[in-house]
Amino acid sequence: MKLTITTTGKAVARSGLLPETADQLLGYVSKNANALVELIAKCYEATDDSGDDFSFLMIQAALSSFEYNSKAPRRFLPYQLTNHLMDGPYKRVFHLAATADNSAINGATLATRWISGGVMKDLESVFDVRSGMLTAMFTDCASVMRSLADTIYAATTPQSISNLPSSILPATLPQMLQLIGPLRRLAHRLDVGLPEDISWMSSVKDDFGTVLNRREMMQLRSSSFTSPDHILDTGRFNLLRDALAAKPSTALPLAQRLQKAVRSWRLAERKRLLDGQLRRLPHECKPLLKEYYRTTGVEFEHALETALECLGISITAKDDGSRSSFPDLVTDTINPNKTAIECKSKTVGDAVTFNDATDVLRKAGVNGLSSAFKITVCQPYISPDVPRKLDLCPDLCVVNAEDLAEALVRLKLGKITLEEFSGWLQRPGQALREMLPQQVFQRVTA
Repeated sequence: MKLTITTTGKAVARSGLLPETADQLLGYVSKNANALVELIAKCYEATDDSGDDFSFLMIQAALSSFEYNSKAPRRFLPYQLTNHLMDGPYKRVFHLAATADNSAINGATLATRWISGGVMKDLESVFDVRSGMLTAMFTDCASVMRSLADTIYAATTPQSISNLPSSILPATLPQMLQLIGPLRRLAHRLDVGLPEDISWMSSVKDDFGTVLNRREMMQLRSSSFTSPDHILDTGRFNLLRDALAAKPSTALPLAQRLQKAVRSWRLAERKRLLDGQLRRLPHECKPLLKEYYRTTGVEFEHALETALECLGISITAKDDGSRSSFPDLVTDTINPNKTAIECKSKTVGDAVTFNDATDVLRKAGVNGLSSAFKITVCQPYISPDVPRKLDLCPDLCVVNAEDLAEALVRLKLGKITLEEFSGWLQRPGQALREMLPQQVFQRVTA
């Protein structure tokens, strides 16, 4: 008998999972790939607690796996979870559940409450289980999620179908690939116990450590502070301070410390985003992307023009100095009625102001382009107070340079279509990379 080392097999060996567990979870994911992908799409749109149904199913699958249920289990659930069955997501998605076991269902329900920001004392009281045991359960589950994501990544790399585990249906590989990101984000949320929209706050640190505790992060969320822009908006500083006023004596310095830390975090995120985009792009495109990120002024305009034309977006007119106050770039590829694009840049650390962001309206008006849709590309960022001031402006979109770069990279790699790219940029307000079309809306094809 000849043994063959496969890519997936090596990933399983590195994962720390039992081979039986990896095969079991891969089989569950493959069998339900289409339903899980559709569920993620619904979760993005959910306005109630159904937004974590995907998370519930994956956690329950992990807690009912051979890691916990075998002749010699390696991990254990608190025995109290065998008691009464909790109300929760199970009633909505029981047809997709990996098991009907009370312990796994209750453990997954507690975990979904945890990642939704539930208070640990409230979770302890449900089954009289101490926080240490619950935290260990969440940490173990996060480890399984990461291992599963890494194993799926290995299984979905180009290879002979004969090298795949028998538990995987080859036709479901494209959908399995789309689960890797959500699984990794779920692992992070299990570690920090936060909803996805504010999980980034847990990585905001300064010289004194993590700036906010979990309770403070949830306070900000309840006051609609969920993004870096919200926190950095000078017009909302008093609201930010009030949201942190559980201890009034420390609210002001904490708000100031938070804003300073978020500015530093944002610069680090910009570097991280650039590194990720460079890894994904073909070699010949990397110098252009680096130039796009590092330049300002006229050089930035040239870099953007080159990037657009490389992607088939032709520039029909531009500011060449022959006409007064002409927009930097004009194209009819994004919008048949023409699109006027203005580039505004500041040094890193500064932000594009309201007057600069709306300057394209004036330039378009004096050059017969009033009917054109207008876009202002902000290098590096738009000032956080600007988007809320544009509510009554129906034909202007502002976009941060890094968000536009992400869209251009996805367009280059075929992750979005030109039509989807155009639709993303033609919406008034601010175009955010989080609003780019999600691939999870695709369906399984045999």
